[in-house]
Amino acid sequence: MWDHPGIGRYVRELTRAAVRLAPGRLTLIGHEASRGAFPKGVAFRPARAGVYSLAEQLELPRAASGFGALHVPHFNVPFAYRGRLVATVHDLIYLHDAKASKRRFGHAAASALFGHIARRAAAVIAVSEATRAELVERFPRLAPRVRVIHEAASPAFRRIEDPVARASERSRLGIEGPFVLHVGTLKPHKNLPFLLEAMDRVREKGLPHGLVAVGRADAQGGPILEALRKRPYARHLGEVSDGDLASLYNLADAFVLPSLVEGFGLPVLEAMACGTPVLVSDRASLPEVAGDAARFFDPLRVDALSGLLYTVLENGELRRAMSSAGLARAERFSWEKAAAETLRVYDEVSA
Repeated sequence: MWDHPGIGRYVRELTRAAVRLAPGRLTLIGHEASRGAFPKGVAFRPARAGVYSLAEQLELPRAASGFGALHVPHFNVPFAYRGRLVATVHDLIYLHDAKASKRRFGHAAASALFGHIARRAAAVIAVSEATRAELVERFPRLAPRVRVIHEAASPAFRRIEDPVARASERSRLGIEGPFVLHVGTLKPHKNLPFLLEAMDRVREKGLPHGLVAVGRADAQGGPILEALRKRPYARHLGEVSDGDLASLYNLADAFVLPSLVEGFGLPVLEAMACGTPVLVSDRASLPEVAGDAARFFDPLRVDALSGLLYTVLENGELRRAMSSAGLARAERFSWEKAAAETLRVYDEVSA
């Protein structure tokens, strides 16, 4: 999943930081096509199987033979692997929402895989305390084996201080006028239609802000994409490069994440690292990640978000204070720390 927009970010940043701390220790199993992007200092074993496939279940145990431990950075662990297993759990949405997977038997497969993790994993890495709590509530036997290791913003996301550079990026991206930014796949739990309704109300009050949405158009995202297209003020850019995303964070007057479910909420820290004022829902892991550096709202009350959003967009002094708080908050998280803690998990399970 090296090139995946979500799990891939975790894999890429964790690998790069771990290699800096322990060069020569890791072996990556992956597709030959991604090999050129892997950092120096890792060994490589090829695998051709698709994610979540039967072929993956058959291929991974063979590819991982002889390892001190196999770390699967998602819940798609191989049933037949008999060595020490480490799994990272980002969220449990595939368990509590049967429609979350586009695959016919996705919910049943996820339930079986999580059950296997509960029985067999030597250690489980949860990316937030919220994810850990939900995981342990569903699988109490896992409690002593779960470690919480937070993610962080990539170094690619940083504040652009030079106003000339900011203007140049705005021109290059073709962004006119002030705007609010949303980052995430077009999945129902991301709650984007809720944000659109709030934006409608904000604009009715006279503010000129548009909405820019960045993220993959999920198989279930048809109605959401249609709702975006009905608003002349809204643009869906799909997936963009890290450089373009960093520029969009810098140019936005606010970043809003109205998710109903979120295992960590990495765009929150990315936005903060760029100095963008952040407004997030008060659900799941988001208060844990954002701390006191964001403004929170009930993601089921449009009036709560529209009122808060209007206040933030209208008040430049408030936005500057939120920007400073966000920059300080983002600095508390780092991939080097996450990598060091993950390497300690490897030491524990391999001892």
